Amino acid sequence: RDFFLENQGIFTLGNNSSGTSNNSSSDVPLLFYSRRIGLAASRQVPIWGGGRLTGRMGRYQFGVVNMQTKEDQAASAPSTNFSVVRVKRDILRRSSIGVLATSRSKSQDVAGSMSHALGVDGTFAFFSNLTVATYYAQTRNDRAASDNSSYRLQTEYAGDRYGLQLERLTIDPNFNPKVGFLRRLDMRKNYGLFRFSPRQRRLKSIRKFS
Repeated sequence: RDFFLENQGIFTLGNNSSGTSNNSSSDVPLLFYSRRIGLAASRQVPIWGGGRLTGRMGRYQFGVVNMQTKEDQAASAPSTNFSVVRVKRDILRRSSIGVLATSRSKSQDVAGSMSHALGVDGTFAFFSNLTVATYYAQTRNDRAASDNSSYRLQTEYAGDRYGLQLERLTIDPNFNPKVGFLRRLDMRKNYGLFRFSPRQRRLKSIRKFS
């Protein structure tokens, strides 16, 4: 597990958590979920080998993973190649844009089929309290050629006295990242929050209301 967990944050697409009470980040799909490699039907699958490369060059961050598993007849798992490529670039002062691509040579549920996923994301920070985070992703396999996308748009203003958060998240019914993890599919989610947090000086035991 240590091999996959080190620097795993570089492979996260669009799953930007905020400081408010909205816990919708758990509904955001993961295009790369390392536990897909070496497990099938709740059984361990032997791994031939592979490699991982992560790092930074100037304003660019990058990550590459390539793994090959062995065939396991008990788990009905053929020998499979897993590939992940991630590139992310810092822009402005506290913003970034990136792209993530994954590929699985053999799908476990459909014999002989390949699966690919491609996503782009961005996080844009304006002034000191305004943040906009977004992503768009598509998956492709031999069976589904439409209704296979997902996107999220989140805007947050996190001021001391006032706060505002708006979010739109969609996952199409055929969106299925075979190298990732999907908690829920075929969903549309809208979320809104307004916060008023005044400070007062009369009550010494209370610093702030919300």
